[in-house]
Amino acid sequence: MNKLILTALSIFSFSAVAAVPELPFPTGSCSGIIPIDDPQIMETSPNYYDGSANLTIVLDFDDAEAFGTLLLFDNWDRDDEAYAQWAVDQDGSGTPLTIERDELLPASFIGSAKLELPDDDLVRDLVGVQPTGNAFREDEIRFRLLPTAGGATYIIQGLNFPLQGFCSTI
Repeated sequence: MNKLILTALSIFSFSAVAAVPELPFPTGSCSGIIPIDDPQIMETSPNYYDGSANLTIVLDFDDAEAFGTLLLFDNWDRDDEAYAQWAVDQDGSGTPLTIERDELLPASFIGSAKLELPDDDLVRDLVGVQPTGNAFREDEIRFRLLPTAGGATYIIQGLNFPLQGFCSTI
């Protein structure tokens, strides 16, 4: 009888350890940065761009909106000066953000947002100007949000683009 009780308790304890808690959906807002060091950027634009880039983001979970600015740096003369920058939604009003549970990793979420990005052939025309959106194409990004530090920080993993970064609550 003792062996039966011990076996039952062992099975219960293993299943309790293996269960991943279902976390509440994110609330509030978070901000962060995603560094872009993608060789494809330099390969598609070698005649006028040879630096790095980053994407600063703010995710508003309550209003389901995303905000962001993409900043390119030029390093032709080795001074890493700002080359061009633009808002991912062009008018700064935010772009719709969708958050859903991640079926593959229950303790994380899948987000998606539509961004307005310049066509590769037009990047060189953005030097020193704030783009107005007429030379842009819409692109949807999908990413995983993995909460850490009790939900105070999210690790961002690109699902349809090879980038990763973080977002901390504000």
